[in-house]
Amino acid sequence: MNTHTGQLTVTEGTDSIVRLAMLETDGPTGIFTDRLGPVAW
Repeated sequence: MNTHTGQLTVTEGTDSIVRLAMLETDGPTGIFTDRLGPVAW
């Protein structure tokens, strides 16, 4: 989609996905997040 010109590596791009997938069942829900943490909306 971006002709391989993204600014993040694959690892950097998947950091937040992996972190959220590893949360305990009582972890936060309904949040927006990026690789640096929660994002205000």
